[in-house]
Amino acid sequence: MIEVDKSQFPDTKESPFIVAVIFDYVLSFGAFPIIGSACVWLLSSLFELHNKLSKPLLIRYVWGKYFIVRPMLKRVGANTKVNRTDVKKIMRGLYYPKIKEIDEHYIHVFWRYALQFWVIFEHFFVVSVTLIILPFWADKSLPSILIYYWIFIGTMMCLHWLFVVTPKSKDQADQIPEKDIRSFMQK
Repeated sequence: MIEVDKSQFPDTKESPFIVAVIFDYVLSFGAFPIIGSACVWLLSSLFELHNKLSKPLLIRYVWGKYFIVRPMLKRVGANTKVNRTDVKKIMRGLYYPKIKEIDEHYIHVFWRYALQFWVIFEHFFVVSVTLIILPFWADKSLPSILIYYWIFIGTMMCLHWLFVVTPKSKDQADQIPEKDIRSFMQK
């Protein structure tokens, strides 16, 4: 939220340069946020921000272990405890190759929702960094609306992951035939 002192607004009734004034307002209150968003998107795309962050935060490991590997093992009655290495091995050797063989519709539905999660995740990260940097940069304390927004985005991200993406992950893992899971586990 940008607070502007009303004395900063030019008197538009007498201003012969009304077009220039409107252009200035559009530039400062419209173009800069759009340019900022475009820069964040570009940096995110270039550096795979979600991919780089998800590994140290163990998001992919938790996702794979609890919402893909465990449900597959449970379906075949395997009580095998899996560690990080086992999860990688099962994901690379069984899940990814077998997912390519199932109906593309399931894959598109899954990625449509997974992509939304990663976008929200990256946005949450950017807002978090903003909350950390802003007090050092600005003279004032953080506006409470920004903190509420951070809580809202974090809550939406968690709810989306738990109630949309992880069930879709389980549904996709359910498409892998049990015989394929059993034969892979016997190797």
